Amino acid sequence: MPVTPTAILDSLAAAEKSGVDMGSPKAVVDFMLAQGERQSILYFYKPNSVEFDFDKFEGIVKEMRTRKEQ
Repeated sequence: MPVTPTAILDSLAAAEKSGVDMGSPKAVVDFMLAQGERQSILYFYKPNSVEFDFDKFEGIVKEMRTRKEQ
């Protein structure tokens, strides 16, 4: 699995620190949009599709939390 860009992990960490419900992709996307992170949001979509990849999102949230613990 490719490594998630640091900017994406940092955005998720900022969302979590701000109290965003990390179990709600919509809440996280809304937060990222408010921060001007439109490009980063596209990372969570399936390639060549307009479908949000919930599994990828959950995996990246777990990766972010693991990275925070280290």
